Amino acid sequence: MKISCIQLDARLAAEGDPYAYAEKMIEEAAKENPDTILLPEKWNAFGHPTTHRAQSDSSGDKTKKLLSRLAKKHHVNIVGGSITEEREDKLYNTCHVFNREGEDVLVYDKVHLYKEQEKNYYAAGDAIGLFTLDGISCGVAICYDMDFPEWIRCYGIHGVDILFAPFAWPSKWMHHLDMVQKARALENQCFVASAGLCKSDGDGHYRSGGTSLAGPHGDFIKKAGQEPGVLTGKADRETLMAARKWQHFLDDRREDLYRKYGF
Repeated sequence: MKISCIQLDARLAAEGDPYAYAEKMIEEAAKENPDTILLPEKWNAFGHPTTHRAQSDSSGDKTKKLLSRLAKKHHVNIVGGSITEEREDKLYNTCHVFNREGEDVLVYDKVHLYKEQEKNYYAAGDAIGLFTLDGISCGVAICYDMDFPEWIRCYGIHGVDILFAPFAWPSKWMHHLDMVQKARALENQCFVASAGLCKSDGDGHYRSGGTSLAGPHGDFIKKAGQEPGVLTGKADRETLMAARKWQHFLDDRREDLYRKYGF
């Protein structure tokens, strides 16, 4: 699968229309002729969480309309990163996934909420994000979800080949993010495709980001800098099968001991 990961500039999105900006970047990504386009985390809501309700998308209607239209237009799968979505008077950090026909094939709510910044304002999801695109087993986990290896192991146990991971990662912890992306790919013998938000100061200086494609050998196949743009790479079955032949992490688990000692 050829994947185009979009790195958006949070400042540009916040100062303008984030939906128009996302559409512009999706159009840019479509020029790469990918099979799947991935957006970053919470690309429609910025600033302090107290302002997110005003920026939220009610039931995801605006987001679904946009991403469905673009998926059909370009005959491409779109993993919609995540948005701030309001449902039944609660806020969720939500990912919508669309296939090439523009059908919404998955709605996933972020399961692990980060400290007070999310816990005091958002409701947590309670279901795994599994889906299939072009016959390939896929999953989605949002930002802080990736810090929990036991959660991502659930995806590995379910046979995920490609894990899509939208991020909005703090700039001072980028080295942490590098380790998480490579480790989750290695541990679960899958590809991890990530799209991150970067931040500009208006004078040509950028920080954060984190957009990459990590392979099942625990290496970066492609890695972006800190500027906005599109990173395109290929998750190929030959690499996946070679990694799974080399190591057998999933087969060699000791579930009897894990249960005994509290997992």
